[in-house]
Amino acid sequence: MKLTLTLAAALVAALMALTSSAVVPQWRAHNGLNLEWNSETEKKWCDDVLGCLTLNEDWYWPTRPINVLPDSRRKINTRFILHTREERGESKDTFISANKTSIDSSTFDPSKPIKFITHGFIDTGFCHWLTDLAHAFLDYGDYNVIRVDWGGGSLPMYFSATANTRVVGLEIAHLVNFLVDNYGVDPAEVHLLGHSLGAHASGYAGEKIAGLGRITGFDPAGPYFTDTPAHVRIDHTDATFVDNIHSDADSILQLGYGTEEPMGNVDFYPNSGHDQPGCDPVTVALEIIKDLSDGVRDLVACSHQRAIFLFADSLKKETACPYLARECIDYASFKTGRCATCGHDNAKCARMGIHAEEYPYKDRINVKMYFDTAGAPPYCYYHYQIVVDTAHPHKAENWVQGNLRIWLYGENGKVIENVKLTKEHERFDHGQPKYFMLTSPVDLSRVIRLEVRWSYDSSLTHPGSYCWMLLCNRSLYLRSVRISPMDYYPEENRLGHESTLCRVGHVTEVKSGHTQFLTSDSECVYTP
Repeated sequence: MKLTLTLAAALVAALMALTSSAVVPQWRAHNGLNLEWNSETEKKWCDDVLGCLTLNEDWYWPTRPINVLPDSRRKINTRFILHTREERGESKDTFISANKTSIDSSTFDPSKPIKFITHGFIDTGFCHWLTDLAHAFLDYGDYNVIRVDWGGGSLPMYFSATANTRVVGLEIAHLVNFLVDNYGVDPAEVHLLGHSLGAHASGYAGEKIAGLGRITGFDPAGPYFTDTPAHVRIDHTDATFVDNIHSDADSILQLGYGTEEPMGNVDFYPNSGHDQPGCDPVTVALEIIKDLSDGVRDLVACSHQRAIFLFADSLKKETACPYLARECIDYASFKTGRCATCGHDNAKCARMGIHAEEYPYKDRINVKMYFDTAGAPPYCYYHYQIVVDTAHPHKAENWVQGNLRIWLYGENGKVIENVKLTKEHERFDHGQPKYFMLTSPVDLSRVIRLEVRWSYDSSLTHPGSYCWMLLCNRSLYLRSVRISPMDYYPEENRLGHESTLCRVGHVTEVKSGHTQFLTSDSECVYTP
């Protein structure tokens, strides 16, 4: 995406407030907040090949005030560009369509799985990210990869582009069904992937393809789709398995392009699903200065595009990042380390990216999964639940506050050094466990040694925290520390990498400004 998206954001915000009688339905209030359609006739868009689309009251909602019929099929000009391992498309584009001449003259192989990649608003099928993702798929596996270009219909106005996605969905479905009927393609082996408006276009296609295997939405567009019924947007009924990656869930008034609403079987929320790390204006501006090419991350679309890049990262065999996400009530709870377990049936964990389809519970819907990433490639982070089990000997204060730094040593020889585990003025209640989550690009396997450094501090906002050496005890007392690497799956594998560290037979006193070492031992006991 180019810097024109800045203008696009302003256009979308303005268009949301338009009240032109030519495109806005006539509403009248009814029973408080209920709205009632007051139009005499519905409208239709028809094509001899694709069939008809209807525009009626079912498409008008408070979050979708402007609706129009799509542009002509000719104007939208949906095109399909094929990539295979025999013809990767690095020197020329191979266009195919729903006719035997174009298919037979190409390197399309009906015995291999098919991946369709569809762009969104303002983009075209010739943006770098589509080609890069197509090549990443071919490096990963032997697929037919098809880029979908609908650049003739993706330009402003936004409400017009949203209408055109319905035609793009029909075009994709028409090609897939042609391949099913004429080449014996198994629809279960077809996977549609769409960014922004392309996610919803993929959903419309899925409605017309019986037995479609999978749809992946890259940050599905929010404006005109949030808080609408299932037929208006991508939803879990559009394929056997629907997964979405939400990376820009702020509202359009906050220059967000995506949605926080779950719209699939499993919905992934990296870094909360809102603003992504590395996408602050200063960082992005520095990237633009370093690289002025067309592929540079755009100032306003950085978070919106991140979903694409995270999925692409899951295809890189050299990194082999698990990208294991966890079901949690919300992101804040996830960040406290409260959602480490995958559950006895492993239903609470799923892998983001290419392996998401391995999630066995495809009858579940709107499952919200969380994980964290770095702000630049490689994005992979490993997650560690850390439970500090404090002791309360008679000489200890009831509570202390301060900073806890840790060094972790893995059985594989790797180390995570000098990490501040706590917030400022973190309070520890002696005798109670305290949960944390640590993220790092380093995989330690199983932690066998731990170094802890405690620094007591005082806070003006908590006068009771002032501690004079002769009047109170500044030490932190530890019974044990439990460390669970969260990226091992299934659950028994995670538990096999869990360790509890202590000084066997002793409560560990960590004086302020001092360091203590704990080691893994079968006699260490964690007391919840």
